[in-house]
Amino acid sequence: MKTKIIGTILPTTLGIITVLGLLVVFNIIVHNGDAFNSPDNGFFKLFVPIATIIALIIQFTLTIPFWRKFKSLKKVWGLTLFQFTALLCIISGLTFGLVFWETNFGIIELILVSLTGIIAFSVYWTVNLLTLKQIDRLQY
Repeated sequence: MKTKIIGTILPTTLGIITVLGLLVVFNIIVHNGDAFNSPDNGFFKLFVPIATIIALIIQFTLTIPFWRKFKSLKKVWGLTLFQFTALLCIISGLTFGLVFWETNFGIIELILVSLTGIIAFSVYWTVNLLTLKQIDRLQY
């Protein structure tokens, strides 16, 4: 039970912290840090905790069982772990782009927001799965 709790909390937390850290660095480089004074900050104070809770639930109910299947079978639904994760990141990023797209800014905004989502999900899942792999290595 202890390893299941660690396998749920640690990869999720490290993945979210890494993505948030990259967004902070991006904000400082591109916006000179001005975006931290934007009215969207209230949204982020609400969005990050809710996203974290959702990520923890997904980690516990889906990620850990799929991780075990990939370890034993090497392929799930005919896909390797890399293929499955890449497809998941692309679909999630495109969905993120559609949800957060501000149509007034045109199609370029959709492309940029979708690309940001794909990169964020790719970083999150890379950190998450590498952490799970390290936990497994330390366990055995």
